Amino acid sequence: RAGQLFGTAGIESAVEELFSTPSSGQMVLPGFEELAAKQKRKRRGRGQKISIEDPGEMDASATTLDRVHAAMLLQSGGQANALRALIKAEQDRGPDFLRLANALSALYPKGSEEKRLLDAMLLAVHR
Repeated sequence: RAGQLFGTAGIESAVEELFSTPSSGQMVLPGFEELAAKQKRKRRGRGQKISIEDPGEMDASATTLDRVHAAMLLQSGGQANALRALIKAEQDRGPDFLRLANALSALYPKGSEEKRLLDAMLLAVHR
């Protein structure tokens, strides 16, 4: 799963890239740079709409579950600074990330590695 989310170079290169590039407010996982470059933000009313030239490319975008998995992998890899940056970006993005993480934590059985990772990650969240 780490290979899918962070590319073949692994978590370490993704963390280096995260902290070496200037923040534009939106984190981009490795492999999704072209998709992010094609997105255009349009103001419409109070919210923002994202349009992509080819609707088939929407399947390639990172889902909330992908971002929760990425956070779990960062937690298991001991990448505290990257985890904090990801959590901050997700808090700015909206409540879906934390809702899904809480729901998954409630569903995993006690004593499972996944529940331990999720609970540790949720403890890092500033409310």
